[in-house]
Amino acid sequence: MRNWARMFPGHVDEIARVRAFVRTLLEDHPAVHDAELIVSELATNAIQHSRSKSNGGLFVVRVHDHGDRVRIAVTDYGSDEPWPRAVPTNAPPMAEHGRGLVLVDHIAKEWGSHPEPVGTCVWADIATPCEL
Repeated sequence: MRNWARMFPGHVDEIARVRAFVRTLLEDHPAVHDAELIVSELATNAIQHSRSKSNGGLFVVRVHDHGDRVRIAVTDYGSDEPWPRAVPTNAPPMAEHGRGLVLVDHIAKEWGSHPEPVGTCVWADIATPCEL
């Protein structure tokens, strides 16, 4: 099992760096594209819906390669909002918001969230195809 973690400032312009971080770690991994998409959604939610967006706010991205699955986890500074959940949205087809966790729910084998000492961790497991 391999594990990596990195802290990012809570700014929208960090999303490209988050994606690059995951892409570099999983460069030749079969789950790299799904991992990039999922980390982008989870990091965006951390910035938009938590105290990580405040002045000096941060969030942490963790990548765990378990062999049969890759776990992407994003821990934020917490929020007064309810815990994250995927809810089908009635957003117009071209809307920019409202589909992130629905997309994660569709791509991930499993996902969830749990409290951390400083905030909330949202994680998603991506199944890794077995080699024959």
